[in-house]
Amino acid sequence: MAKPPKIVAMPTAAPLHQELSEKLAGLIRAGTFPAGSRFPSIRHTSREHRVSISTVMEAYRHLEDEGFIEARPRSGYFVAPPKITADRFPTTATRASKPLKVGSIIEAIMDTAGDPAFVPFATAAPGDGIVPESKLAGITREVMRKHGAEALRYTPPQGRRELRAALSRRLFDIGLKVAPDEIITTQGATEGLLLALRATTKAGDLVAVESPAYFGTLNLVRDLGLRVIEIPVDPRTGLVVEALATALKKHAIAACIVQPHFQNPLGSVMPESNKKALAALADKHGFTIIEDDVYGDLSHDGVRPPSIAIHSDRVIHCGSVSKTIAPGLRVGWLVPGAHLAEIRRLKGIQCPWNGTLSELVIAGFLDAGGYDRHLRRIRGLYAGQCAQTREAVLRHFPDYARVNRPAGGFVLWVEMPAGFDSQAFTQAALKKGISLSPGTIFSASGGLNHCFRLSCGFAFGERTLEAIATLGKLAPHHRS
Repeated sequence: MAKPPKIVAMPTAAPLHQELSEKLAGLIRAGTFPAGSRFPSIRHTSREHRVSISTVMEAYRHLEDEGFIEARPRSGYFVAPPKITADRFPTTATRASKPLKVGSIIEAIMDTAGDPAFVPFATAAPGDGIVPESKLAGITREVMRKHGAEALRYTPPQGRRELRAALSRRLFDIGLKVAPDEIITTQGATEGLLLALRATTKAGDLVAVESPAYFGTLNLVRDLGLRVIEIPVDPRTGLVVEALATALKKHAIAACIVQPHFQNPLGSVMPESNKKALAALADKHGFTIIEDDVYGDLSHDGVRPPSIAIHSDRVIHCGSVSKTIAPGLRVGWLVPGAHLAEIRRLKGIQCPWNGTLSELVIAGFLDAGGYDRHLRRIRGLYAGQCAQTREAVLRHFPDYARVNRPAGGFVLWVEMPAGFDSQAFTQAALKKGISLSPGTIFSASGGLNHCFRLSCGFAFGERTLEAIATLGKLAPHHRS
């Protein structure tokens, strides 16, 4: 499929620093200043272009923000490796099929989860310092005192009303005005995604997925016998809506699965204008948006984006506490909207009983008033851990490695040059006691082998730094 057309803005008069930054960016693109080379000093550029020091400094700040150059303490400025760009990701339609080499790699990675012998870069879950264990233990004791054996009985398919009421109050903050009876609780977000797909698609239907996308979602799609069309994700603004619009001119899709907020693995967040455009496409073409919002509460700047559902009735919203409170409690939810009756029916067949104790504990945590305080603490921890890990990768990996700057969440996406073999790199890392996730498992078509994901959900320390240094030494041996 051809790349989506680029949107070209009409020219307007630009400030002097912007003109200078565009001129310098053009020289970098043309190869005048190759990646890794020293960039001219601020004073030199001021003299050569006959502009003030402040103008050059502003231009350099813009070039840094755009990823063209990077400052190195006491060394000056250097040209950064090529940026990750959305149009480097595939947009071709592919038939959903069982992965060839990917399955065994996923199993090998999952086998390391929870094994203290491995540095857990593959596990996108909160570390021990994130989980509020003492608070949860206290709430658990209180739940058992209050409910006794009732807390250990079956809970009907729709979930405990206490939890649904607490979720109704939380969802109001992101624009979802839903009553408790309009919410269904699930065993994690994965069950919610599965129910949403089963309610809106049938075998052979075409589903739009992000590229790259969370591999668990891709496995669900494959297992349901669905066909896939990959839509590129911009590292900053998320799903490229223009690419989806182009695909819809040739293909009828049943559903579009999207992580609009702090996407796994790129950390991007969709602007409201893009969400509106996506919602408008759903209304026009009649497909369902399945919103996977498990990272929505984890913005690094503390701003919680609203749901896509405020722009359309064709949205099924899914969430969980796996990334914010505790993954092992297996508490998630979905807001089915128009599909409420069908999803209730499917839930009663697929998994008719929920974890009563877990749901009561999470309801208690949400109602106790400490959740927002908890979020403020862990947002700072995640942001710091991402920044420290990213800095270590840039320091220890070859200059051609490129790392994203996530706006939230706790995963990093590393792009290497074409020819890099992330599957072989992953296997070599496992032998060194380090787990990570190869790019191929994030692609429905098996691409992205030159990329890999690192989780920063656990505390950064000496062991982490040593592991990254080891990976940096291994990396050049897996480039063809």
